[in-house]
Amino acid sequence: MNPQFSLEKRLAYRFSILSTLNVRCIAGLYTKKFGLSSAGWRILSIIGRYEPIFPGVAAQLSTMDADKVTRAVDRLVEMGYVIRNTDAADRRRVILCLTSRGHAVYAEVEEVSQELDAEWRSVLTAEENKMLNGIMDKLDAQARELFTGELAETRFAPVRATKRPAAAKKTAKAAAARKTTAR
Repeated sequence: MNPQFSLEKRLAYRFSILSTLNVRCIAGLYTKKFGLSSAGWRILSIIGRYEPIFPGVAAQLSTMDADKVTRAVDRLVEMGYVIRNTDAADRRRVILCLTSRGHAVYAEVEEVSQELDAEWRSVLTAEENKMLNGIMDKLDAQARELFTGELAETRFAPVRATKRPAAAKKTAKAAAARKTTAR
């Protein structure tokens, strides 16, 4: 195994840890003050940034499952932060917008989020921040290519098929034996 890619050095692991720390901090602030869950403030932030927006687009931008976005939007509507409008061009579609109350909450959430991000980045020089933005853009593009669509399935399928851990093989054998016995 390559130590360069051990758990502690893997991008996904490190990004997950950093994201979780950030989300917990922001959620802690807004759950108490505005009753927003972490999913709620993420969707509120996306609607505020891109409104008017379709729920499906909000789901894509948040990388959340559509059902989770629907629940978050339902809650934001109940709280008076978001309204659903019918799309004039296609009456079957819904468009999401913030209410005036939602705009006020969004403005505060966004201000604090930007302050936290600035403080987080304060350990970097201006040049390092510029480099980080460029690196993140490259990693984002590579992730979208590697982890989505057909390429992800075809490129890594041979690895999954040939490198099956012994425990997984035993579990699969046991499941097959149970099916045979159940008949």
